[in-house]
Amino acid sequence: MRSTALALMLLVSSHLFGQLALADSYRVTTLRASPGQLETLIEEVKALRAAQKNDVIILRHSQGDHWDLMLLEPVDSSVGEYRPLVDFQLSFIAESTAPFSEIKREASDNGLYHIEMFHALAGKHDALVDQRLRENDYLRATGQVSNYVFTTVLGSDVDVFTLGFHKDMAAFSKGPSVSDADAELAAKAAGFKNRSDLGYYLRSLLVSHHDTLAVKVN
Repeated sequence: MRSTALALMLLVSSHLFGQLALADSYRVTTLRASPGQLETLIEEVKALRAAQKNDVIILRHSQGDHWDLMLLEPVDSSVGEYRPLVDFQLSFIAESTAPFSEIKREASDNGLYHIEMFHALAGKHDALVDQRLRENDYLRATGQVSNYVFTTVLGSDVDVFTLGFHKDMAAFSKGPSVSDADAELAAKAAGFKNRSDLGYYLRSLLVSHHDTLAVKVN
């Protein structure tokens, strides 16, 4: 009996390790420039990117949040220190099933980025991740851009954030490329009651969230 239980534990552990092995780890840094220092800060960050062989994705806040720049880079990269150019700097560790090479390519090929940061209700973290993945199923089925899903491991009260890449504002604003009836069917196929339920169900899982648009720093 004990040997059977041990075998099951090893099987579960092996499965969990396999799931974790699929995830890439990222360092995410948000920076708010000190007054009058944004231009200098951008030049400093670009210098860091050049020193790290362009393995830093720089997203410049456009609207919707309190930071100016977000840096996305592999977790084993060196940490930049930007004081006194900033009056706020937060770095945290997050994971995604998407490899950095793919994220880097998407960032290079597109000019507008949609970032949503979520704070989950107690006990709703896994349900929130599941909702984001099922919403991606709906977006793909209706010809829309799906979002990369990141889960925080350490360093921030943000539980989950998503990142969507778009060519420009017109592409971001584009709705489903299928009929309303087919969009309803796609929502149900993704596990929602209907199209409206995507938003209603998401909101039932959250304490709060921040919705931000950002642009590329060349």
